[in-house]
Amino acid sequence: MRAADDFPDYLAARWAPLVRVVVLLGWSLPLAERIVAAALGSCRRDWRELSDTGDLDGEVLATLTATTAQARRHRFGPDGPEGPADPTDADAVDHHVATYAALDALLDRERTRLAVAAVLGRGRTDHAALVDDVRRLATAVRVGPAPAPADLPTRLVPRRTGRLVLVGAAVVALLVAATYALGVVRPDETDSPDDPDQPRLQRLAPVEVEEAPNPAPVSWWADGVLHLAAVSLRVPEVVDLAAVHDGAVVTDDDGRVVRVRLDGARTVLGRYVRESGLAVDDGTLIAWIEPDGTVVVHDLFTDRDVDRRRLDIVDLATVRVVSLDGGAVHLTSSYGDVRWAPGDSSTTVTQPPVLVDRASGATLSRVGPGTVRVEQPFFSVGFTRPGDGGSVSPDGAVAITTAADDRSTLGVVRAYDARSGERLPTGLGPDDAVLALEPGRPDLVTYVVVARAATSDRLELRTCRLRTGRCRTHVTVPASDGVPVLAAP
Repeated sequence: MRAADDFPDYLAARWAPLVRVVVLLGWSLPLAERIVAAALGSCRRDWRELSDTGDLDGEVLATLTATTAQARRHRFGPDGPEGPADPTDADAVDHHVATYAALDALLDRERTRLAVAAVLGRGRTDHAALVDDVRRLATAVRVGPAPAPADLPTRLVPRRTGRLVLVGAAVVALLVAATYALGVVRPDETDSPDDPDQPRLQRLAPVEVEEAPNPAPVSWWADGVLHLAAVSLRVPEVVDLAAVHDGAVVTDDDGRVVRVRLDGARTVLGRYVRESGLAVDDGTLIAWIEPDGTVVVHDLFTDRDVDRRRLDIVDLATVRVVSLDGGAVHLTSSYGDVRWAPGDSSTTVTQPPVLVDRASGATLSRVGPGTVRVEQPFFSVGFTRPGDGGSVSPDGAVAITTAADDRSTLGVVRAYDARSGERLPTGLGPDDAVLALEPGRPDLVTYVVVARAATSDRLELRTCRLRTGRCRTHVTVPASDGVPVLAAP
């Protein structure tokens, strides 16, 4: 097992190769270094668990892919390519131009696989003839020294201007606290936004807040209480729940989409189609569909809509917002699967509807009665397994399939490594009935379970490590209180 304190050695060894991979994807060197720093900072938080998976490089690459996609979603690039190391060397310049032209001609996933194969010697590529040229291009990139582990940010955060800033978790918390204390920025305190195209925001009465550590590693709601990391809030009925950077976004029985901040302040962001759900992207963007068929993507840092578009190609009676991934909203209804990217005037529709879930480019789709298919394009993996539903982990590394039975709509739960198709232990016993689940990272899944289903009047909130099958029950609640709502991460 790799010790947790091995992270500095890994950082020193992998910093330059990872930066070169991102540069080959078309990013300038300064931005590539920022993206890699954020990805490694995110991995550092879960280093011991990632090390225990047996494929540390794979976990890091999955996080790097998600971080790069986030930077692309915020429209900050790619802003490269880097210029040749020696612009006076005619041969080097010609090679540089020709190789980047070849890279630019590839699809994103093909380019990524080629870059990883050339720089890290990992995986396979359909463009082996280019490997030596791409490797030469990568070697010419002059990468600076790796930052100290303590200096790594944990995420890419957009400023109001649309630029990207790297901010550690502690800094984010400090800024949020200062903002609330000084009353400097509270977009929900005005009913009249400066932009007439922006909808008015409706404020609700604040809810009661109590300092209380969350007994579980995920945000959840049950019996009128919303449990976040360090506080609990008295929130009325919750239908859907998404964890965001400064609290949560929920849907309620009145058909509203409501933002709940850590200090108890509440703002109505809009209205939603019942049972259509929410989609969140890294806690900074939230998407939903309104009763008139308008899809909304809302920026939680600026408290403004990024874009909204009315779609006539969805059946509002069956529509479901699947995910906000790859810079686009993915929906499904009886009319077909829909992809719409904010800022685009067109949409992509696929029939028949098959999409179950999507995250970090990995997809889970129905392909026949009782059969689903997982596609992980970054690792060139696809496989078919039993099931009629399920979820993909936020990093696209794990796929969980479900098959309804007479005990619950989720029924039989199976877990797979999306990068290989390997079956993983779920941690569930034969007498466990799963009523809700939410995959997280790394390889962590949270269940709401009825243990010994035939006799129990208690529900367990349980987390399990899919690589080992080890589980922990964090809290039990009376079944009479209803099924707890788990937050989408």
